[in-house]
Amino acid sequence: MRQERIVAAQAWLEQEKLDGLIAFNDGQNSFLDSNAVYVFSGVRPIGRSAAVIGRDGSSTLVIEPAWDGERARALTFCDKTIACDDLVAGLAQALAEQGLAAQALATVALAKQSRALDRAVRGLLGQEPRAADALASHLARIRNAEEMAAVKKAVWIAERGYERLMAVARPGMREYELAADIYTFMKDLGAEDNFLLMSASQHNLAVRAAGRRILQEGDIILGEITPCYRGQFVQICRTTVLGKAPPLLHDKYALLQAAMRRGMEAAVPGATMAEVTEAMNDVFRAAGYGDHCRPPYMRVRGHGLGVTSDRPGDLVDDSQVKLEEGMVFVMHPNQYIPETGYLMCGETVTISHNGAISLSDVDAGLDVLSL
Repeated sequence: MRQERIVAAQAWLEQEKLDGLIAFNDGQNSFLDSNAVYVFSGVRPIGRSAAVIGRDGSSTLVIEPAWDGERARALTFCDKTIACDDLVAGLAQALAEQGLAAQALATVALAKQSRALDRAVRGLLGQEPRAADALASHLARIRNAEEMAAVKKAVWIAERGYERLMAVARPGMREYELAADIYTFMKDLGAEDNFLLMSASQHNLAVRAAGRRILQEGDIILGEITPCYRGQFVQICRTTVLGKAPPLLHDKYALLQAAMRRGMEAAVPGATMAEVTEAMNDVFRAAGYGDHCRPPYMRVRGHGLGVTSDRPGDLVDDSQVKLEEGMVFVMHPNQYIPETGYLMCGETVTISHNGAISLSDVDAGLDVLSL
């Protein structure tokens, strides 16, 4: 189904009167960035790579190293795969075979590659290509049916990971022991990758990577659980108390839940990210925490999720990006509150005609683990 990305690129080339485009990736995959080669080939590369798309709809995947060719050919929807140990030479072959040498071309993510590769590619082309760095992210901003199925499976994995946290967390464990358990548990469920922040304190300043700290009764455990399944990252944010939670903590956590509801209601097609952010911030302002609706007390109220597309970007109060039905991103009114410390509440959502819909079976609450 993802051949539609090539069709969309072909239509863009026709509109812009360009002969072809070359999308690049350096082998890195980020849950905050679009992987242009993945968008146009269906392959998450492990080395330097390029996807070449012609205005006639022809497509070639060029990857390093050569020994990764079998895997790439089995996964890609491109017409041809060139597996090589010299990306520039492989790219020259692809351009020649597709009749794109010395033609009018656009590049995607060339500026993110190494200086040496940038120079080599420009030398190969013999002309200044047109930069279209946001193209892959734009064309893939709405998940297709296949991608949505993978998103939902990834959310399922994330929720099972959180259930595992609640099942095994106990005083005396080190943070990294708990994080390792969750990580391997989700890998066994099919997660290809996972960005996991998990830390604990009785008054958290923020969430961070797991360390050597030993969990204690009364700790507030923060979990930012971000698995990837079939190229789709998702994220859920959770707050768990080891032992009893005082009424004040329940009261303050309810502010995060209220902000989440307000944000989801405001996130209709056509609304800007700024409008949604302000709807969430208004809950904290009404409670007297207006001065805390900025760094370092919080970072963003949510963000896009790569590897496919990072649209709609960050949920911040100056973003004029407009939401579209079918977009997928994480919404999280995570917040530092002076009386309780940093708390987390967040879901992967999709935009419907009347607001955001959480993809979790059970939305975030203040969970308490009895000891």
